[in-house]
Amino acid sequence: MQKSDSADNGQARVSEMEKGWLAGLIDGEGCLHIDLDPRGGAHPYLTVTNTNQLIIEKAVDIWQRLGIGCRVQTRSSGGRNPVKDVQVIGYKRLKPALISIMPYLVGKADEALLLYRFVESRLLRFNNHSINTERKYNREELQLIQALKNQKSHNRVLTDYTPNCNAEDIVGAIRRRVEVARNEQPRLISE
Repeated sequence: MQKSDSADNGQARVSEMEKGWLAGLIDGEGCLHIDLDPRGGAHPYLTVTNTNQLIIEKAVDIWQRLGIGCRVQTRSSGGRNPVKDVQVIGYKRLKPALISIMPYLVGKADEALLLYRFVESRLLRFNNHSINTERKYNREELQLIQALKNQKSHNRVLTDYTPNCNAEDIVGAIRRRVEVARNEQPRLISE
């Protein structure tokens, strides 16, 4: 597990395009979640999972340049490339992380807003010293946790846009195209 905590004030600038890229990665490969532990604690996090080392490195680089600490956790994937999770964990890291990416999210925009509202509520209560050691959650926070869970369930419904055709037909068509391409003579642009 690697940790990266770049909190220095000499941060490199992160372009809007890079924030959009990171948001797109989160939309496609990410998860916005609140884990509940048996003792009643809530642990919010944002994670991106991928096997491509270059994608992981770019995500970590962007988080670092935004001044947001993240950690990379590696898991085995049964013989293939290891699976890596880039995680932003904790209220104080999540707030600026969500602010950075929310304008660019599409598929997970609602989840991000719910998670942001939960994180903001908790931080306000921490700052006002109104949270006791038992980690009690007010009604709004419990509703936000449930709403995030419901939104995640709603977003998991996938529609299959694959045409109704036999997989063998697709493979055969691809093979025929490859054969035709092999048999064609290279042509000059002037021809």
